[in-house]
Amino acid sequence: MGMKLLGYLSYFFGVLFMADGALGNNLPMFLLGIIISLTSLLERGLRGSGGRATPSNNILSLIFEEKERRVVEALIKSGAPLRLSEIAAATGLSRVAVYRLLSKLTARGTVLVFKDESRVKRYYINPKLRELFEQQMK
Repeated sequence: MGMKLLGYLSYFFGVLFMADGALGNNLPMFLLGIIISLTSLLERGLRGSGGRATPSNNILSLIFEEKERRVVEALIKSGAPLRLSEIAAATGLSRVAVYRLLSKLTARGTVLVFKDESRVKRYYINPKLRELFEQQMK
């Protein structure tokens, strides 16, 4: 009972840090919240699966909505930053839907943007999050 309560409290504080970081445009606070929440969710997931590792797409499902998860997975699998049209093709979502999702993910600091020489925007996963998700995929 005590460990379960500790897990819920850990998750709760992680969500608070994420919200505070997102609302205050504080990326380190937001990332700390993700790490705290993710740790709590992973512990619960591992206990629920008899100690087997949780597939990475389940971890992403715990953090992101379904369409956001598809965008994040496409960016993680890509070795290089992608254009909006490439993300739309990889996810099967419309360009308008991908644009809206990227706007949300960029505002949260999950996805970063840069413009190449021809001023085309390319999107990529925040390197700290990529590192975290790649560790979970192993």
